Formats: sequence, C-alpha cells, structure tokens
Amino acid sequence: MNKHTIKKVILFFPFNLLSHYLRCLVLADTYDKNVYEIYFISSGTYDHFVLDHGYKTFNCLQFDEQYVMQCSTRFDFSWLSLPELERIMLAQVASIKELKASIAIGDVAPTLKMATTLTDIEHISLLNGYMTRYYAHSRKISRTHKTFFFIKFLPEVLAELLTNMGEKIAFKKIQQPFNDLRLKYGLLSMPNYLFEIEGNVNLICDLPVLFPQENLPPAYQFIGPLVYQYQEQDDTWLDDIPAGKPVICVSLGSTGDWNKLRFLNNSYYSKYTIVTTGDKEKVLSAAHILSRGFVNLNQVLKLCDLMICHGGNGTIYHGIFNHVYMLCHSSNFEQEWNISALEKGGYGKSADNFDEDKWRFHIAAHCSVPYLY
Repeated sequence: MNKHTIKKVILFFPFNLLSHYLRCLVLADTYDKNVYEIYFISSGTYDHFVLDHGYKTFNCLQFDEQYVMQCSTRFDFSWLSLPELERIMLAQVASIKELKASIAIGDVAPTLKMATTLTDIEHISLLNGYMTRYYAHSRKISRTHKTFFFIKFLPEVLAELLTNMGEKIAFKKIQQPFNDLRLKYGLLSMPNYLFEIEGNVNLICDLPVLFPQENLPPAYQFIGPLVYQYQEQDDTWLDDIPAGKPVICVSLGSTGDWNKLRFLNNSYYSKYTIVTTGDKEKVLSAAHILSRGFVNLNQVLKLCDLMICHGGNGTIYHGIFNHVYMLCHSSNFEQEWNISALEKGGYGKSADNFDEDKWRFHIAAHCSVPYLY
C-alpha cells in the first residue's frame, strides 16, 4: 500500500465489561492493519488490553456498567432513559465525526444504530444468539423474576406462550424512549428493542448448535464465539498444581459474586486443587486454592476435571472447547439463557438453586471422587 493512502477508521464500542472488550479485540485482530486504523472507546479499566494489541483509544461517554448491572438484577430498564440515551448518542456522533470513522462496531451499544444513521456510516453489531429476532428457542423467564414462581407450575407449552407474550410487551416498552429520541431527530421508529440493536451487518458470536436461528436474512451471519487467548508472561505457576488430585477451575468473569462460593474455603474441599481466576479480593483463600488474577483458560482447563463459572458467553466456550463440564452460578438473566443452552447440550448444569450438599454431590460426581457427607 502507498504510504500516503488514507486508512479507513473503525471505532469499537464494547460495553464496559471485560468479556465484551476481549471479544471485540479478537474481532479487531482479523482486520488488515494496512487498510484499517482501529480505535476502542476508552474504559480506563481495560485500556491496557487494547494498547497491548497495538490499538488506540478515544474518549466517549458510555453507560455506567455497574449501575446497568445493578438495574438488570431487578429487571429495571430505567437506565435506558431518554436523557441518557440522547447524551450517549450525541457523544458517539461527535466521536464518529471527529475521527472520521467509516465503520462503527458495537457490542451492547444500544444507541449506536441511531448514531451511525445520523452520520451515515456502516454499523456492525455483535450479538449473542439469544438476542436476535430470529432465535429459534424461547428466552425463558428468569428464576429471579417476580412472575417465575407462577410460571414454573404451568405446563411447559403454556409457560412458554405466556413468557413470549410478556417478552413482546417488555421489548416494546423498552423501545419507547428510543422511539421518542428517534422522533426528535427525524429517524424512523423501530417496532421493538431487538430491531434497535441490529446493525447493517450482524455477527452472531455463538454456535448454532447452542443458539439455533430461523430464517436468518443476509445481513446476519454466524461467526462463532470470539474466544480470547490470554498469553501469560509466566506460566510456571502451573507447576504448583499437585498431581493426583482433581483440579477445579473457578472463573466468574467481571460480574460474578465470589461470596456465594465462600464455602469452597472449607477443608472438606482440600481433596481438590481449586484454581481461581479474577477473585480480586481473594474471597477464596485456603491451602488448597491457587488464586490468580488472570489466566490462559485453555492452559488451565487442560488440567481440570470441572469448571465452576457464572455462565458468561466467553467462559462457557472455553469449557466446551476443552471438554470440561461446568457448574454455573449466574449473576444475571442473560447468563441464565446461556446456562439453559448448556443444559440442553449436556455441557453443564445450573447451580443457582444448589445448597452446599448439592454442590458437594455434583463436584464429587464430575471429579470422580467418593461423595461424603
């Protein structure tokens, strides 16, 4: 390429959680760096990953991820208020214009469809399989939703029918502030939220065997899970894993609640070697526990009999690809949908309703050790 040729600019807008930044980095690495100049929205927390890959960052307003996650546990979508949507949309428009971007790639960036329409650039949306209009299965009601107690006693067909009806109402209600904003800026309204998160191109970051789709249009394609391969500078700590004991990896991503697994500190579990990753406060800390900040999961899982995880999109595919069974303790309803797919495929099981006795039983069963009360 001629050194004076102007590169096309791509802006990445991942939601401010580690899993979204990592899978966007995997996608970014597929682009020809001689043709494209790539920027990531700055998060502060995850900028070092971006810089390590040789990409630049830019400052732009984004949603407060902690507040969003708190709201999601209560099924509260007030974080998608008209004033907040407008502030973020206009900030995205300003960044697109300032950096003269040709393409914007969003990963849970709800206002990006409007921002790219206003700036007339291509919008690529990364989607989980359960968040498309073409998902072939039902998105089951969360066990923490107030209606779950009533739904769970109904016949499956009726429960699914009522859930789908309630979902349609909910997605339309969530869309209302978007449509109010669209009206203000002369943009076409959208039927519901699933239309709002679509791009000109939509990349499904899942496997169809887990999240089958029906009648996908050309603007959609399965690209499979974007699994990040972390390269540890020093992996000699793996030598500290003793031979002869089953190994359990515990990975809760950036959203899991480590306190709910505090029981693993008990000496009962000294028959296992437990490797934790991401337990910043070292909630799990005992002689049989090896605590690490961040690991190459592929390396660790090759040594493991079992993984305990939160059911996050990136984590579950590490388990599947390494043939490691997963016991999953979710922290939000989207992870419950992932776990439901794992159960259907025989890759794992929900542990959301486990008492410690059930934990002991299932851990022993998958680590091939005697189960003792």
